[in-house]
Amino acid sequence: MPLPQVDQARARGITPAFLAGLRRKLLAGRSVVQALPGEGWIMMDRALPFICLYRVDDRADPGVDALLRAQTAYVRASAAAAGADGLRRLIATVAGALTETTDAFLLIELWPAPEDAPARSFRALCPMNNAPEVAAELERGLNELATSMPGSVAEVVDSTARHPPGLPPVFTVEELRKYGILSIGIEVPRVYWTPEGLFSPIALRGFRSKLTEVVQRVVQAFIRVQTPLRMEHHLMLGRTTIKHNASFIDRRLAAIGASFDLLLNVSPVNTNEAWEAFRSKGYERAPDLHYRLIGVDPDRMKRELYDLRIEEVEDGTLEALFRDKRFEIDTQLSLLSERGRTEFLYSGLRLYGPVGHAQLQQARDLIGAVHRTGVRGEEALDARGFAAVAGAEMERLRAHFPDIPLGIQVRKDVDGVMVSKGQLLIGEGFRVEAERAEALVQHEVGTHVLTYCNGRMQPLQLLSVGLSGYDQLQEGLAVLAEYLMGGLGPARLKMLAGRVVAVHAMVAGADLVETFRTLTRDYGFAERKAFSIAVRVHRGGGFPKDAVYLKGLLFMLEHLQRAPAHLDLFMLGKFGPQHVPLLEDLHYRGILHAPVMPAWITDRTRQRLLRFRADMPLAALLSQDR
Repeated sequence: MPLPQVDQARARGITPAFLAGLRRKLLAGRSVVQALPGEGWIMMDRALPFICLYRVDDRADPGVDALLRAQTAYVRASAAAAGADGLRRLIATVAGALTETTDAFLLIELWPAPEDAPARSFRALCPMNNAPEVAAELERGLNELATSMPGSVAEVVDSTARHPPGLPPVFTVEELRKYGILSIGIEVPRVYWTPEGLFSPIALRGFRSKLTEVVQRVVQAFIRVQTPLRMEHHLMLGRTTIKHNASFIDRRLAAIGASFDLLLNVSPVNTNEAWEAFRSKGYERAPDLHYRLIGVDPDRMKRELYDLRIEEVEDGTLEALFRDKRFEIDTQLSLLSERGRTEFLYSGLRLYGPVGHAQLQQARDLIGAVHRTGVRGEEALDARGFAAVAGAEMERLRAHFPDIPLGIQVRKDVDGVMVSKGQLLIGEGFRVEAERAEALVQHEVGTHVLTYCNGRMQPLQLLSVGLSGYDQLQEGLAVLAEYLMGGLGPARLKMLAGRVVAVHAMVAGADLVETFRTLTRDYGFAERKAFSIAVRVHRGGGFPKDAVYLKGLLFMLEHLQRAPAHLDLFMLGKFGPQHVPLLEDLHYRGILHAPVMPAWITDRTRQRLLRFRADMPLAALLSQDR
């Protein structure tokens, strides 16, 4: 495509040499990040047939600036410094390089609505007859956006003047036709400004995410109907690289999160001794529980957390993940400071939430179903026997991840089994049914350790430490592994349900002794098992985490009915149910690497999942064939 003629004196820095280098990069498929005159920038993550433009006139609107920087390809230009000819030549160079293979190019110009415009009026300008499919997707997207924001309206206007008022068009209509460029204008409403004229970053965040999706869907429609390219999903238009500042924040958050182990720090080190003391007192007096010394300074670490400039991350998906994780680490550090105090329970509820009525009823129904079915089998393997069974799976993971320290430890200061990063920790007094041992190995090693290792291999290191709220999905996934391995028997299901009723009792005000009595008297738990559950939910001052096992299993069963292929997605690392769409986003963009899959996911186990219906009660797990 021929370039428009330009007065080089007015181009102000956008020289022929600069444009020639830009063209070479685009033809080679390389990314572009380049300063422009007057605090301007051009950024293209890769060679795609579109670009978003914001021409800053008197002063930049912070909302439009943030919206622009969230796009995969954009130009921020000072209307005065770049000059009309320089900007025209710049965009023509980009379009010319890309239309050699795509035949068409899309220019989307953004600008802030005038201050006297309705605050919630979405207005876009588009040649509706020339590009009806693109106009239809733009109209559909803006209407959906307006519907999600009460009191908003949207309109798409068929117009030849698709540029900000007060500024000339970058190209005339004839030039657009000549150079194969489709131009769209979007007037951004002032939804992130208060009536008093204050800018609201919080209001902007959600709006930016939604408008970015609209832009991506419009670009996908344009690519589908105007170019020979194929783009299966609009999320594939997102950025494929993590910028330096985002990578730095990811590593720092991961390092801070990995510097302490919340579960170890709130778990008693004397559970067996406490049980003997409790039993000797006739189950009438709660024993003293002892804890590890906390080896970090929560206040200092919180200062480090809030020194991170998350608001400067351009990628909206990553910024959302980072904000959520910062809040979670902040709350976890509060838990360390509050251990043994009343406030501990309230911080725990902020992380894990209470037990809802429906969840409590499901747990009660499940315990009742177990009573009707009966509990079979006796515990057979001791701690070292279980460690030997787990050793084979750990060796399999070592072969895949030779540079990650993995190990198994039998310890006195652990009750039961837990995973800390790549280490499987087994309490000396632990015992498990021999026929359930392999299923438990797949819970702890084949799920928790493996997702830690897979997360370590990702460019996003937080996937190894865990994104915020990852416990629910992790425990649900791990219990699902037990079921698919044929080891989720009546005793195990009853225990998971018992943890739910115990958390509910604890949050309602029951102390450890009252919770123990509820489990033994009302739900038929043996004394030692009831004590173990009661200690787990009362540790630290009240820890509601144990309710997430059953809640997570329900989520997994319901979700996999809608998207059975997501099993692979769930193994990428540690993240919460709320992050599934965001992980899909990163997956579609090609940012994440394929995970190593666990031994418990096979063609046979995938088929087992198809037998389960979304409306089945959890008690149906008891009757499923193994």
